[in-house]
Amino acid sequence: MTVSSPAHLAVDAHVHVHPAMAGFWLDVMEANRLAAVVNLGILESLGLPFHDSMEALRRVLGERMAYFPAPDFRDTSPGFGERMAGELARKVEAGAAGLKIFKDLGLRHRDAEGHLIPVDDPRLDPLWAMAGELDVPVLIHTADPVAFFQPLDERNERREELQRHPDWHFGRPGFPDHDTLLAQRNRVIERHPGTTFIGAHLGNYPENLAYVDACLDRYPNFYVDTCARIGEIGRHPVEVVRAFFFRHQDRVIFGTDRVLGWHGSADEESSPERMAAIRRSYEAHWRFFETQERQIEYPGFPMQGRWKVDAVSLPGEVLEKLYRRNVQRLVPQLQGLA
Repeated sequence: MTVSSPAHLAVDAHVHVHPAMAGFWLDVMEANRLAAVVNLGILESLGLPFHDSMEALRRVLGERMAYFPAPDFRDTSPGFGERMAGELARKVEAGAAGLKIFKDLGLRHRDAEGHLIPVDDPRLDPLWAMAGELDVPVLIHTADPVAFFQPLDERNERREELQRHPDWHFGRPGFPDHDTLLAQRNRVIERHPGTTFIGAHLGNYPENLAYVDACLDRYPNFYVDTCARIGEIGRHPVEVVRAFFFRHQDRVIFGTDRVLGWHGSADEESSPERMAAIRRSYEAHWRFFETQERQIEYPGFPMQGRWKVDAVSLPGEVLEKLYRRNVQRLVPQLQGLA
C-alpha cells in the first residue's frame, strides 16, 4: 500500500540541509506535505558563515524553518563551556531556535590536554544551563545503534553498513560502550531539570523500548524523536509499539535525518532521481505510522539491516502530536504554522 501524504501536516524535526539546497528542499516540503523543518547543525559542521547562511535559508524557506546550531569543539581550552554558552546566546538572538549536539561528544571530542570529554563533563554545564535560560531545546545525539558497539563479525546485524562506513564502528578499544554513553547523557538531563532535551533516534535505544519508556517517565524534561530508527522501532510487537506511542504521545517527535548538500554538490543532490528517492522515504514513514501492514520495508532497508517491520496504525490525535504539535510546543518559532 502506498501512502502518498501524511494524514496531517507534518514537521520534519530532524534534517541537515545546506543553504545551497534550500530551493530543492522547498520542493521536497511541498511534495511531501511538510509544514516546516528543523535544520540541525550543518552550518557549524561545514564551517559556513552563520549570518549569511541563515539569510540564505530564510530567503527561501522563511518561517518554515527553525535552525539549531552546534557548539564549536575546536577550542577546548579552559572556559570552553562558558564560551559555548555565550555563542548559543548570540545565535539565538540572531534567529536560532535550539541547540544541536552531535554524537562526537563522548566519543571523539577531546579537551586541550587530550582527554576525552564525556557527555556529562561539568565544564559543559554552562551550555546546558544557557539553553534552559533561553528556553530553547537541546537535540542531543548520544551513542548510536547497539550494533555499532558490537564486534564487527558475521553476527553483527549492521555489518554491511559498518563495512561501508568503518568510522561508525565503536566496538573497539578507545571508545566508551553504548550504555556508558547513555548513562552520561541521563546525568546531564537529571542535573538540568530546567532545560528541555530531545534524544535523537528515539533516545538512541530503540532496540529497548522499556529503557526509553523508563527515561521518559523519570525525566519530565526529556523528549525523543523517531529519526532513522523505524527499522528498530518496528521490530517490536505492534501492540508494544502502539502502547509506547499512546503512553508518550506528548513526548515523541517526528523526524527523518534527511541530509542534503553535506557531501555532494547541489546539482548531484537535486536530481529528479533524488527527489523520487526522498518521496519514497517519506511515503514509507507514513505507511509505517498510519497503516496496519505487516512485514514491510522500512526507510534504510536493506543497508541498515535485512529484517522487515510491522506498521502501527496510530490514530489521528496521536499522529497530529507526533507529526507536528509536539515540536511546535517546544519550538515557538513554529507555533504560528497551521
